[in-house]
Amino acid sequence: MPYPVSPDAGVPEHQPDPRRQDSPWNGGQPPSGPFAASRPPSGQFPARPGSGQEPEPGWPSTGPVGTGDDGGRRRKSGRRDRVWAIVAFLVAAAVIGAVGFYFFGPDSAEEPTATWAVDSCAGPDPAAESTAAENAEAETTTYRALSCDDPAATVTVLDIQDAVSVGQLHCPEGTDVVFQKDGNAGGETQAVCARNLSDDHPGDPGMGGGQLVIGDCVDGDGAELACSSDGARPVTGLMVGGVECPEGTKDELPLGFDAQRSYETICLGA
Repeated sequence: MPYPVSPDAGVPEHQPDPRRQDSPWNGGQPPSGPFAASRPPSGQFPARPGSGQEPEPGWPSTGPVGTGDDGGRRRKSGRRDRVWAIVAFLVAAAVIGAVGFYFFGPDSAEEPTATWAVDSCAGPDPAAESTAAENAEAETTTYRALSCDDPAATVTVLDIQDAVSVGQLHCPEGTDVVFQKDGNAGGETQAVCARNLSDDHPGDPGMGGGQLVIGDCVDGDGAELACSSDGARPVTGLMVGGVECPEGTKDELPLGFDAQRSYETICLGA
């Protein structure tokens, strides 16, 4: 029985090549000549790196996986990741610092403005002093309310009274300075009885300053001066209207009515 004939038997490219009859793959002998060493032995292929076999001589060695452009991209990606990590750390640190400063930092609220009150403090107003220097008629010092720990504070407030003028006040004992200020409560103007923060107290009896009180001294015209001064006479009383002077009075100095003064007669001792 005849063998079946392959349909490709008549096609030239499927016919055996007589020049390859000696190929190792068809049972022939190994090739000889200058190209014999460049061919791999029968049934073998060039060894891959990491397979435990050394590549055959004459065959190009392949590099490790991950080199070339792919390795460069990984290095760039790694550097970019480190940069972003540093940026994220710095941002987080700034946020934590800001939150901590907000909750635990110094109080940024402004201290309340000093106000006029008994036991509060005051000092000369530089702005008013510059204005007074330009006006020769300005003789009184203008004060402003200050905190008692302010270096510019010079007096402490003993009393605040409604009065048209400082002469109408009846200040407490120990008053060194009497001045007028603008007020909003109890009258259009207010006057302040104050004592110096320093050791200088001219308002104490006989020291020649402050508001005239019993125990001070005056000259023949009723002007206050220190009791140690020549011609000084002690004040035994300050009377209004027809009220008589107290016992021990040697002379009386009538001054008459004056809206800027709280008394009309000065009673004088020896």
